[in-house]
Amino acid sequence: MSRAKNELDFTLQKMKLWRGFTLFLGILLLYGGVIHQSKINEFTLHIPPDLTAGKIQNIYEVPAPNIYTFSSYIYQQINRWETNGQDNFKENIESLRFYLTPRYYHQLKNEYDKKMKQGELQGRTRGIAEMTGHTYTEDKVKTLAKNNAWQVDVDLKVREWFRGMEVKNVNIRYPLKIVRFDVDKEKNPWGLALDGYISKPTRIIEKNLAKK
Repeated sequence: MSRAKNELDFTLQKMKLWRGFTLFLGILLLYGGVIHQSKINEFTLHIPPDLTAGKIQNIYEVPAPNIYTFSSYIYQQINRWETNGQDNFKENIESLRFYLTPRYYHQLKNEYDKKMKQGELQGRTRGIAEMTGHTYTEDKVKTLAKNNAWQVDVDLKVREWFRGMEVKNVNIRYPLKIVRFDVDKEKNPWGLALDGYISKPTRIIEKNLAKK
């Protein structure tokens, strides 16, 4: 009788153990399903800056003004050397690498190495800003591949100093290539990346300056 009771108790304990294990698996599967569903429901929505006239915005569509703002801001941040080009240029490339395509990131690193060998960065500072009166217009953003790549023309004033003496003061149009870029949203919430130049940058000669 005692032996039968022991076997019954052992069987009941096994059943409780399996029930607990089954419950644990059920909770784990439920949690996994909730997480998976939440990931499916995540998406990026770009809001255009001007909604006064109303706007029907499709998911994943990036408005042209947003693309222009991204292009102008990131390019300026890379090329602004506030204290010393030797340090600032390299720091900018590294700090903004998640806003650059791998191809353009390595191209900039090669450019940095070349400028260092030629002595073009030591003691040099640079200021760069959007030209007055040359802000966003619709013709400055052209679609290259539907919702995936764009050409953005950004007009910037570039000034450089070498040990305090101004050595450059020019206005330049930069035809930049921007692409949709899948990367960690914590590191790049825009989902866009700078991919270099579409063509060679050109100098802008304003009419009022040309007359002088």
